[in-house]
Amino acid sequence: MIDYDPATIETKWQSAWNDVKAFESEVDPSRPKFYCLEMFPYPSGKMHMGHVRNYSIGDSMARFRRLAGYNVLYPMGYDSFGMPAENAARKIGGHPHDVTWSNIESIRSDLTRMGFSYDWRRELATSDSAYYRWNQWIFLKFHEMGLVERRTAPTNWCDSCDTVLANEQVKNNRCWRCNGEVRQKHFPSWYLKMTTYADQLLDDLEHIGFPENVKAMQRNWIGRSHGAEIHFPIVDSADSIKAFTTRPDSIFGVTFVTLAPEHPLCNTLVEGTEFEADFRELADECAKISEFDRMNMLRDKKGVFLGRYATNPLTGEAVPIYAGNFVVASYGTGAVMAVPGHDQRDHDFAKKYDIPISQVLSEEDGKEPKVTGRAFEGLGWMVNSKRPDFDGLYGDDAKAAVIAALEKEGMGAGTIQYRLKDWLLSRQRFWGTPIPFIHCDDCGVIPVPESDLPVELPLDVVFTEGQSGNPLASHDGFVNTTCPNCNLAAKRETDTMDTFYDSSWYFLRFADALNQSAPFDKSNADYWLEGGVDLYIGGIEHAVMHLLYARFFTKALRDAGLNDVSEPFSRLVCQGMVNAPTPFCKTCNVEYHVDLDGQKCPICDESLGSRSAKMSKSLGNTVSPETMIGKYGADTVRLFILFGANPEAGMDWSDSAIDSNYRQMKAIHSALIQGIDNSSESGIMDEWLLARVRLVRNNWVDRMSNVGLRDGVMISHFEMVADWQWAQRRGGISASTAREYLTTWIPMLYPATPHLAEEMWEMLGMDTMLALSNLDLHDASGVDIQDTIVLGQEEYLRRVIERARSVRELAERHTDGDLSAIIIQTAQEWKVELASKAIQMHNDAFDFKQGGNKFLQTQECFQDEDMKGDVMQYWRSIVVGQKKRRGRIHTWGEKESTLVSSEFDEVGFILENIPFIATVLDIETVEVYRAGEGEDVAGKARTSLPLEPGIAWR
Repeated sequence: MIDYDPATIETKWQSAWNDVKAFESEVDPSRPKFYCLEMFPYPSGKMHMGHVRNYSIGDSMARFRRLAGYNVLYPMGYDSFGMPAENAARKIGGHPHDVTWSNIESIRSDLTRMGFSYDWRRELATSDSAYYRWNQWIFLKFHEMGLVERRTAPTNWCDSCDTVLANEQVKNNRCWRCNGEVRQKHFPSWYLKMTTYADQLLDDLEHIGFPENVKAMQRNWIGRSHGAEIHFPIVDSADSIKAFTTRPDSIFGVTFVTLAPEHPLCNTLVEGTEFEADFRELADECAKISEFDRMNMLRDKKGVFLGRYATNPLTGEAVPIYAGNFVVASYGTGAVMAVPGHDQRDHDFAKKYDIPISQVLSEEDGKEPKVTGRAFEGLGWMVNSKRPDFDGLYGDDAKAAVIAALEKEGMGAGTIQYRLKDWLLSRQRFWGTPIPFIHCDDCGVIPVPESDLPVELPLDVVFTEGQSGNPLASHDGFVNTTCPNCNLAAKRETDTMDTFYDSSWYFLRFADALNQSAPFDKSNADYWLEGGVDLYIGGIEHAVMHLLYARFFTKALRDAGLNDVSEPFSRLVCQGMVNAPTPFCKTCNVEYHVDLDGQKCPICDESLGSRSAKMSKSLGNTVSPETMIGKYGADTVRLFILFGANPEAGMDWSDSAIDSNYRQMKAIHSALIQGIDNSSESGIMDEWLLARVRLVRNNWVDRMSNVGLRDGVMISHFEMVADWQWAQRRGGISASTAREYLTTWIPMLYPATPHLAEEMWEMLGMDTMLALSNLDLHDASGVDIQDTIVLGQEEYLRRVIERARSVRELAERHTDGDLSAIIIQTAQEWKVELASKAIQMHNDAFDFKQGGNKFLQTQECFQDEDMKGDVMQYWRSIVVGQKKRRGRIHTWGEKESTLVSSEFDEVGFILENIPFIATVLDIETVEVYRAGEGEDVAGKARTSLPLEPGIAWR
């Protein structure tokens, strides 16, 4: 028999696919399309198994859809701008361009060796000027649409990365990339006005196939709040504080007003007063904390009195004005009306600073508020309103009444606020898309003419270790230019774009990646993205960054007339991580690099243990695909990845598991060769094997169609092998049946292990490679009644053998001598007959609830007084007549239900197969009889249902 040689097979078919351009795709309106895409990689070095998992999922689905007749777009590119390449260049004294392209070559080599079926013509890299030229073109288009703004505002600054960060890139007051501390810093910066699309971004979540947790994260981030803007005039001043609240019904309980330290009124109120010093100290402290953390993570709510008072517009009462560290300038108006009776944060603050607390909402209609020592934050009935016509109002009616009064008196209005902020795009780094604007002393800040695009990054910049700042700012050749309006000397903008900008539209570029005159052609984009990318695969960590930005871009480009698509992604699959062991200190709760394996914790000096952690270069716990491919082949690696866990679940790397999968691949190869070499003219298992493949193929198609890759692989790579091996043990099959079986089985192997499948397909004598085949995968005829009977009989035999083995283990523990015989008892004939009738009645929609007992009373077995109790108990066991399941047939499954019929003689069937049973169980004596017709040695092992044989050993 031919040995399994993955290295030879895989290189052969990768070359063959390349020669015929098997995976190149073009627009074809006559065929259904399937756009499959993974979040493209950042080229920081070689791939590891985490990458392989992502791409194996996508490649399997792309191949499956091609096989099913879809026109598949499956491209690959590189998210190649970013700080790691810049930092790497500093270490080696090189240029980010060289570092990046070297890494791209390495990753491309790994992708090719895995055999992924990309349309390589569409390959792109975001750091290529052929791509970022269109970044700049789109930026200018957004500027024309009023979606670009340059303004000075507090920004999140990371000293370690030497750049500003968007709000979405700050986690727990730390940089998302380097984990360094983030502080506030004022900069003139470029913004994209995402808030223009806040409502669309929120409302359209209802119509896309994102996991619910991703939708929840985006809803929370957008944070739409309905409420009121209320004006609090400052006593003895023409100024007024505008405060946003979602609870205008609590306005009569306002006892102070709190401003964000960044609020411009703070300086006005305290400048030159005795309160200025305390305010400056608080403001400096807040400047070191991100707005996100001030809103969500603060434990100590602090504030300072600003020495002035504001007037409650509906009561006329003067309330003190504070600055508080928990109020941020960018949310709402940067001012909060504080109601300590009905907001716990305000309650704690009031207690701390001895501010009055008023309760103006009651939990019960007509009663005074309860005194609990805590704020009542729910909706309640208005009380103590100090103005007529408000007390007794509740919920939305109360809110509406307050808003109406404010609007009537010109002291406020109903409004909507959002947690979402405009996208801070500027980065003070080199390795990113240059922002296409010019600073002219006479003309101001003006856009670069479209004809001058791209504004390219210089390749002669020198990077050195310890260098800080943006090299563009000191590169005369880049900075110095001429104003396109007045032709006088001018300076280029030296900020570059956030790299998330690059990935916010790359899926549209893939639709028309060879286009040199536009970012993409509208008709191509509308064809491939109709309904969105059909399957998008990536990590949930991008839920409120990349995924939200991409949705914004798609809508904005739609409004620019570039496409008709409103949502970029139809279905999102957030793949789980591949984990591997890494040193871990339980005391410090810190993971360490694998170089510290077996050593002491650098912090507490305790011995390090180990735990499973996400594969990452920083921990060094990665596994090289190149090494695994060299040892086992790409198909085995793919099988291990796909069989290890469902796509959304995490999985652990296991050397023993991949070795086991290699053995399975060899077993599959052996079975296929055996089938191809089969020359038998007949086979007793022909009918069963063909019935089995009809059933299994439809199950496989259903699983694969729903991205159930683990279940699909279980069927194609494990169940199908087991079925083949069972058929061989039971007596074999004919050559014609073997060919028919392989003709169905080999295409099922193709999505997960395409190289082996192509090799076996060719050996079977097929002229067209699977990569170019469109097959009718789903058998519309399905499994008929004869198939079900045949399958059920064989399943019954398996059950007899499995039950015999389990009982044997028990018998051996309680028997001193050797076991020499097995006794098999089958159900009494009346049980089989009664179950058969019940199933037929069920198929005829018989109402068991109304007529079940009447039917039973007419049966011969029920007439015997000694048997009535047993018959009634048995009837109840097959017809469930209680609660939700009243009137249903007991669920055995299709195979068993069909077999409970007068056509199936359990005793006869077992007698026919005694030689096989004896061989499998390695026993000489097998006795078979119906329960009640002989010594009931197996009675205790039986259940009351037919098709559940009683077994005993002696």
